[in-house]
Amino acid sequence: MLAQQLTKDKGCVGKESLNHIELMINGIAVELHPTPAILNNSLYNHRLQKWLKRNVDLQCSNVVELPDDAGEIAVPTCAFNVVYQLLHLYHHYFYEGVGLRQIVDYYYVMINDEALMIRDTLQEELKHLGLWKFAGAMMYVLHKVMGLSEDRMIAPMDMKRGRMLLDDILNGGNFGQYDRLPCFGKGALGHNLQRLYRDARLLRFYPSEALSEPVFRVWHWWWRKNVMP
Repeated sequence: MLAQQLTKDKGCVGKESLNHIELMINGIAVELHPTPAILNNSLYNHRLQKWLKRNVDLQCSNVVELPDDAGEIAVPTCAFNVVYQLLHLYHHYFYEGVGLRQIVDYYYVMINDEALMIRDTLQEELKHLGLWKFAGAMMYVLHKVMGLSEDRMIAPMDMKRGRMLLDDILNGGNFGQYDRLPCFGKGALGHNLQRLYRDARLLRFYPSEALSEPVFRVWHWWWRKNVMP
């Protein structure tokens, strides 16, 4: 409904999925996110959606003033950013690829002193949401690339997962533009075969998400055909 209202006069609605809607308004590409993120695993996704809902009021009320008297804007808290940005990186790793620019962004989230003050709470949330193993891999990458010290990490470095992640980042580039994964052709069949190949690569290190991805993909296809207006 909101998408139709926003594009009523000079715009159009593009691709729609469970967590985002593409719009074109006055020639400007815009994305709406009904939910900020999703996970393939149904248990962890259920926990994630509950966690996101619990955070809505706090994030929307965390207002800061813009420079030059430009007004005010709500920004995420450090605690939310530590978890959400990691989740966003995890999603990119499974679906598109991670670039060094995203690693730099997360480094500046991690060096916020507030993250240290609430580290125990953050660790519990990461474990609850199924992000603990990926957090260890990301700490390794931040240490190798950005020199993040161990006393600022939210999880112990995971060298095996971290080396694979860093190799994929360096070889794939932002959004996996230079990915060396096999090409299975264009179109839906090739796209789905490449997804399965990526799932197989990540199965050893992230089994719950890798095994759930094909199941979620089939369910999402059914949802778009039968539930989405």
